[in-house]
Amino acid sequence: MAKFTVRVELRNSEDADYEELHQSMKQKGFTRTITTDSGNTYYLPSAEYNYESANKSKEDVGNLAESVAEKIRPNPIVMVTKSAGRYYINHDKV
Repeated sequence: MAKFTVRVELRNSEDADYEELHQSMKQKGFTRTITTDSGNTYYLPSAEYNYESANKSKEDVGNLAESVAEKIRPNPIVMVTKSAGRYYINHDKV
């Protein structure tokens, strides 16, 4: 299963916009946490999401994230990275 890190930035946003974004992204399968191989779960930085899929490309995931974010604020900035392994430090534990 492929893992993706997705960053979404809403232009001209307010705090409430991000709360709405988080809920909408969750409904589409995006999470705001990562789980290590040892089973520990950590929060991602603000406006970053984890997405896992067996059959989606980076472009598919980016288009999905954009379609969600665009309903909240026009022309969102979206960046998707397909993971070949992750390293994280100082993240807050769930």
